[in-house]
Amino acid sequence: MMKGTNMTKMIDKERLQKVIQEAVGNVLSNSGVLEKPTIKQVVAAGKKILQEAVIIMPRTFTMKGEVQSPTTKENHEKLYKSYVDSFNKISSKLDTVPRTDADNNNDSEFRRLKQDEVHNMNGVKLHELYFTNSGDLNSEIRADSTPFMRLSRDWGTFDAWQLDFRACGMSAREGWAVCYFDPFKQQYFNCFIEGHTINLPLMCIPVLVIDTWHHAWFYDYPGEKMEYINKSMREINWNVIEMRMLAAEMAKLHQIYAIQPVISNEKERGIAIPEIMPPVEVLGGR
Repeated sequence: MMKGTNMTKMIDKERLQKVIQEAVGNVLSNSGVLEKPTIKQVVAAGKKILQEAVIIMPRTFTMKGEVQSPTTKENHEKLYKSYVDSFNKISSKLDTVPRTDADNNNDSEFRRLKQDEVHNMNGVKLHELYFTNSGDLNSEIRADSTPFMRLSRDWGTFDAWQLDFRACGMSAREGWAVCYFDPFKQQYFNCFIEGHTINLPLMCIPVLVIDTWHHAWFYDYPGEKMEYINKSMREINWNVIEMRMLAAEMAKLHQIYAIQPVISNEKERGIAIPEIMPPVEVLGGR
């Protein structure tokens, strides 16, 4: 069962071995090299494959909040871990799919896997952000705190921000309410994300996330989504939000937009590139 708002990073060795074995076994099976690889065969091939496959280890969270019932918290934890497991399986499958499979985007296993990769990765990220900024039973925000001052600055008043954020939560059908820092404008915005990928602003840095999927609230608040959002906002951990805001602003990602190309007087070269060849030539390479 889920325990706490404070996130404790734990690595279960048995679970890690199981994840690695399943990931490598899937690669070998999907590639047609072995139908049912033995543990010895998996270990032998593991080092090479795992250098390419990306694996996520699930974290353990403590949620002391009173917004959700123990049943909802437990189901939430299972759902979060399912995103982790799905991402790991997809990551191993992607290592075996030829990139030429994407040539026909009307029927492409590569395309389907890439979509599912982002869906599950975002599912992991959003849940981890949500778990760690929620459930503070002593939630309070001071008028001299960074979150209060930044949100008041960008919305005119803190109350105006609250109403806008809640409206985003109500707008999401199955998704998330998110307050994020936009490096392009260097200010904070609210948005809602449908699923894990739709209406996701480019380069947004989330500082506050609330889950608005039905599984997060309907069991405990049938038909009363606003009550769930109101109570969730009363348990925001503003210390976490402040640290995220400072990290987002210190990252100075707005500098990415200031980078300009170096203009060269050399004429462009037009060459025919074979389909099997990468399009970019590395100077000084072999």
